[in-house]
Amino acid sequence: MNDDIKDTETFREKLKNIIVCIKSFCIFNSGEPTAFNKYRYRQLQVKLFLFIAVLSLIPLILVSTSSYFWLQNTLSEDFNNQLRSQLEGVKNSLEFFLDVKLSALRFIASSYNQDELLNHEKMKDIYTNLKKEFEDIIDFGVINSNGIMESYVGPYNLAGTDFSKQFWFNNVIVNGFYVSSIYSGYRNVPHFIIVVRKDLPEKGTFLIIRAAVNVKTLNSILSPITLKQEDDAFLIDYNGIIQTPSRFHGKLLDEYKMQPPPRQNLVTLESRKEDGERYIHGYVYIKNAPWILNAIIKSLEKRSLATISSGEILLIIFGSVFVVFIVSIRMSQILINRIKKSDRLREEALKEIEHTNKLASIGRLAAGVAHEINNPLSIISQKAGLMKDFIDMSSDMETNKELIENLFTKDKFIELTNGITSAVDRCRTITHRLLGFARRMSVSIEELNINELVKEVLIFTEKEISRRNVQIELDFYEKLPKIKSDKGLLQQVILNIITNAADAVDDNGLIMIKTYKEEAGSIWIAIKDDGHGIPKSQIKHIFEPFFTTKGKDKGTGLGLSISYGIIKKLGGTLSVQSEVNKGTTFYINLPVEANIEI
Repeated sequence: MNDDIKDTETFREKLKNIIVCIKSFCIFNSGEPTAFNKYRYRQLQVKLFLFIAVLSLIPLILVSTSSYFWLQNTLSEDFNNQLRSQLEGVKNSLEFFLDVKLSALRFIASSYNQDELLNHEKMKDIYTNLKKEFEDIIDFGVINSNGIMESYVGPYNLAGTDFSKQFWFNNVIVNGFYVSSIYSGYRNVPHFIIVVRKDLPEKGTFLIIRAAVNVKTLNSILSPITLKQEDDAFLIDYNGIIQTPSRFHGKLLDEYKMQPPPRQNLVTLESRKEDGERYIHGYVYIKNAPWILNAIIKSLEKRSLATISSGEILLIIFGSVFVVFIVSIRMSQILINRIKKSDRLREEALKEIEHTNKLASIGRLAAGVAHEINNPLSIISQKAGLMKDFIDMSSDMETNKELIENLFTKDKFIELTNGITSAVDRCRTITHRLLGFARRMSVSIEELNINELVKEVLIFTEKEISRRNVQIELDFYEKLPKIKSDKGLLQQVILNIITNAADAVDDNGLIMIKTYKEEAGSIWIAIKDDGHGIPKSQIKHIFEPFFTTKGKDKGTGLGLSISYGIIKKLGGTLSVQSEVNKGTTFYINLPVEANIEI
């Protein structure tokens, strides 16, 4: 069994079960065991099976459950980490893409003077070189401080166009650079612009270098995000305008239906629910641009992984449960077979213990029996000696003729022989009682007078009790009905309790024995002493085998256990009440008609 059996409460329960078994085996019926029949063994096997199975399944279920949730959390965390990593990668790619463009324009602004930047031919060379490095550049131009495009290179005719009213113009004047949202502008073609300011401190003015960028590049940058059929990833600006094509949330430059998420510098993942369907919304703000990267993940990738793993876990669990049940059945069978064997051996041992206990009781009675037999033997010796004297006197008939005629009469001789016969009968009665105690016997039901039975038992203890001057007080109910029970077994119980009472009291102590009837169908015997009493902590163990309050050298702890089993066998009950320093009372309740347990 598992180590959990070492738990204190479980151990105590098992110990109690063992004690009950021992008590049961202290009862005998024609040499056959009564503690377990086939039904009880089968019942015990079922309990053992359930105990072993539950004890094995509890940790299995706990481990499986914790493993399942751990796997779910691990899969969820792994999936979220992958998505976060992809969004972080795309964010870095976009920011790098913009930084490269801004660095190129800043380099141009720092490398060329005003005249070169406003020279159309020179601008063509700059545009050509810029186009070689960045194929996504649409056009290139220089705007003066009044917002007029003074120099322009590109596919559109934008030279002389006034940009002073554009949303980005004041922004670049303040910040020195600007990356716009995607818009149509004058050319009515979606694009975004990157502008930097070139200060001309000697003239107290500035120029704005402007480059338009194709939006297709942004789509390619978003491609590393792993998307299933139900997923979507796109850019929106701070106003909620879609900046790259979306699968499910609108076309380019459409308005995003949801509110832009709160500003975060780090990738943020939120679990949301829409139309009863859960999904993950990941987003991050792009540095130096008015863009928000969005990822809407509705695919079942995470759940499919969990389902596959859950299936494997369930297979392992059911396989483990099957193994546990097979092993539990086999172990319960092995344990029951061993218990059966142990029960047979224990039954034989306990029979020997019961018989030994009887012999020990006889040993305690030896002094009383010797005293009891000594009286009739003295009578036999006296009367036999007198008869011998008569016979010797009859040999000298002439001398003692007158004396013989006066003393040696027929009636006198008959009186002497009757006295001898009576003394022999008394000895026979005593020896029969002893044999009734000593020999092994099955339950033999006969009609008994409990008052007389108690008196007979007291005869055996008379010498020891009188030696210590212990007073015996009898309170017999004279109208007590006769009962049908086993005389020898009842003698053993009563003798054991009286002997214990005598051991518990001091010299000159008092033992009271009372018989009474409270209800029809049963009678009571109460044996009370004024001894030291039994502590409450020990009362509950008083009928357990091998438990004694007398000390290791004075008692075996089997007497009361055997007595308890005998009374239970005879259909009655044995109980005790005790108070420290005031004494102990044992109560024996017996049915008028013995109901022998099988």
